[in-house]
Amino acid sequence: MRNNNGAVVRRLTKKSLRVNRRRNFFIIAAIALTTLLLASVFSIGMSLLKSMQVQEMRLMGTVAHAAVTKPTASQMEQLQKLPYIKTVGTGNHVAYIKNTPQMGDMDLALYYFDQTEWEKLRAPAFTDIVGSYPQKEDEIMVPLWVLERMGISHPAIGMEIPLAYYTKNTGQDKPVKAVFRLSGWFTSYMHIRSGNIDSLLVSEVLSQKCGKTVQAEGAATVLFTDSSQVSKYSERLERDLKLLADQQVKIVPAYNVDTESMKKSLIALLAIVAFLILTGYLLIYNVLYISVSQDVRFYGLLKTLGTTPRQIRHIVIGQILRLCVVGIPVGAAAALLISSFAVPLFISRFVSISTGTVVSFSPLIYLCAAVFALLTALLGGFKPAKKAASISPIEAQKFTGIQLRKSHTNSSVQGKPYKMAARNIFRDRKRAAVVLLSLFLGITTFTTIITLVNSMNTDNYVASYMESDFVLENNTLRPDGKPKQKFDTAFKESIDSLPGLEKVHSLTQEWVRLDYSSHEFGAYAADFMKRNKEEDLPEQYFRDNFSGLIAGIDSDALTELNKTLDDPIDLEAFERGEIALIATNNPRLFQNVHELTVHAMESKGAAGIQDKVGGKSKKIRLGGYVPQDFEEVGYSLAPTLFVSNTFMHELYGEPITARINIDVSKGYDKQALDALKQLTDGDYEISRSSKLEAQEEMYDSKMMLYIFGGGVALVLAWIGVLNFVNVMSVGIMVRRQELATLECVGMSRKQVRKMLLGEGLGYAIITLFLVSTAGTLITFGIFKLFQQEATYAVFTYPFIPVMIATFAIIAVCAITPETAYRSLYKATLVERLREAE
Repeated sequence: MRNNNGAVVRRLTKKSLRVNRRRNFFIIAAIALTTLLLASVFSIGMSLLKSMQVQEMRLMGTVAHAAVTKPTASQMEQLQKLPYIKTVGTGNHVAYIKNTPQMGDMDLALYYFDQTEWEKLRAPAFTDIVGSYPQKEDEIMVPLWVLERMGISHPAIGMEIPLAYYTKNTGQDKPVKAVFRLSGWFTSYMHIRSGNIDSLLVSEVLSQKCGKTVQAEGAATVLFTDSSQVSKYSERLERDLKLLADQQVKIVPAYNVDTESMKKSLIALLAIVAFLILTGYLLIYNVLYISVSQDVRFYGLLKTLGTTPRQIRHIVIGQILRLCVVGIPVGAAAALLISSFAVPLFISRFVSISTGTVVSFSPLIYLCAAVFALLTALLGGFKPAKKAASISPIEAQKFTGIQLRKSHTNSSVQGKPYKMAARNIFRDRKRAAVVLLSLFLGITTFTTIITLVNSMNTDNYVASYMESDFVLENNTLRPDGKPKQKFDTAFKESIDSLPGLEKVHSLTQEWVRLDYSSHEFGAYAADFMKRNKEEDLPEQYFRDNFSGLIAGIDSDALTELNKTLDDPIDLEAFERGEIALIATNNPRLFQNVHELTVHAMESKGAAGIQDKVGGKSKKIRLGGYVPQDFEEVGYSLAPTLFVSNTFMHELYGEPITARINIDVSKGYDKQALDALKQLTDGDYEISRSSKLEAQEEMYDSKMMLYIFGGGVALVLAWIGVLNFVNVMSVGIMVRRQELATLECVGMSRKQVRKMLLGEGLGYAIITLFLVSTAGTLITFGIFKLFQQEATYAVFTYPFIPVMIATFAIIAVCAITPETAYRSLYKATLVERLREAE
């Protein structure tokens, strides 16, 4: 007959839990810590990912994945039917805004969106939306930052907004003056990315009045069914729509993702999760293994009474599940508190998030953490449960919890406590291995994290990324925008008056057209077509479109580079404007080029690049080469040229200044920074970077890593210490009969304490030896991997934290055995001997 005593099994499970309170504490602590660490890692990871995704979406100003420019009516019908497209909206440019002096240097336009575009694709990318989308000709919806620039700090629905606007047809000299009524406003973030560029929203009525249509001036934006297939679906969309010559599918920049980088991040996250699971497993397994070993006689008696191996496994697993019911919620609650307060602080300090931190409280985080913690607990309890179920009743009656190998029983320890301690450490090799591995992993993790944080050398970081004390960049130099002279004469005069000013270097940048001949540039053209997989371009294409970037620099910018060249550049001739340099990594492509004929060009924004009206043409001798990425200017069809600023002024008169590098005397950094903040703060068309701010950011990042990384490392180290404390204290309790027997044959309590102290210190010595050898190699290896991403890092071993950790381990390993033994010898020797009977 089937033995069905489930109610009895459940009562035994509950009663055994009440008896083993010490063991329960350690298991609950292990489960809670494992849940806490996993939930924290998931929370930080998902919150960081969510914050970055939201920031990208808000900076783009849309949740759409791609846009089809100038869609025809038939293409619009087809877009609605394609199975891989979820949402389709349309919008078009209406007019340009003519700025007033009060509005300052902004680039604003009027745009119209249809209902789907606004409600499903645009509005989710904005915040603080008040009012409704414009329906009447004179209604308008304006971003809050634009209203503030207009001097409107307290907007109200229906208030009058006077504006002047013009279209390409009428031209900037014939603006239309109109008074709009405010239908609503919202917080937009697009101007942060684009530099004071944004859109004011108007009605369909005004768009039609201005003669603007989606087919001529707009685009259809699409949201795909799967955001992970944006690139694939965009290519498919091009084929399905059979685009015309003047059409293209533009992917929203936020979805041009580096898949390799994402894979590396995912692998790193999985490695962290696997490590945390392993650490939690070691503690849970060890606690349960010792507990089951201690209760073997109890399980043997149950077998004698007819309990089946399956029921015994149910008892052990039932205990684990009941302890998980306590440990997992405790760990999840702690993780929730950390997510609420610490995660936003970590993300805001460690990552540049300018549109607001988003903390993910997704139930999926805590569900995943709970599932992983539960699996870890069950995995840790599987083998002990199997051991309890497999032992026979006869073996259980003889079981003492002490495993002696023949080599040990025959060996002589000559009554010396420390030799006996050395033998006892490895008496149960599995137990010793688990304890040592747990301690080793905890301390090595602590050492590695502190090493990586200490290795983030602030001076090296600043020196590797910045050569000058301050760098100002003109953000209006975009391929699709008309550049502005942000650093005009008045601005440069303000720079010249900075306190402690030592050097100022400017980089100017414009467009230039070169005379093309196959003899001179044929090898370059062939290489260009091969690299860009456009090998069928005719020679006439290069003759008509051979334009590129030209940059003006000071000869000082070439000083360091000149030291590395086999054929140095004539810096004096360069400064006089007599020679030009080509940016390339393959000078052989230009071996037939000796002189260049350059024609001044200018960018007309969306209208493209064309010859400059009244622009000059000049001939200049080729005087050498610089690396392709020199000064990070970029490149186009023609090779990028570097000339002196003297030459740039001769060719362009007032060339656009792209960047200004500033150096000040030591001790004037703070004063100069304060002055530059007054000049540039609030102007998104100018970006500022400085060594002083970079050092402060690095310091904040290091502090956050110390707090969070050190916190995780301490928790892991604490798990290892808990493991040791549990093994030693429970191990001594299991061996109480053995210790009593040793006292009976003449061993004093002092000698017993020495033996136990030797065991504890033995664990400490072996752990510290492993940490100082294998642990150091692991730490250095992880540092080298870290250094590939952070080239500024300098290996800095954390001697002081490691010494503190060392003394802490020695103290715990010395105190634990003594504390556990004192709880034993409170009873008399006779009472202890009788306990085993």
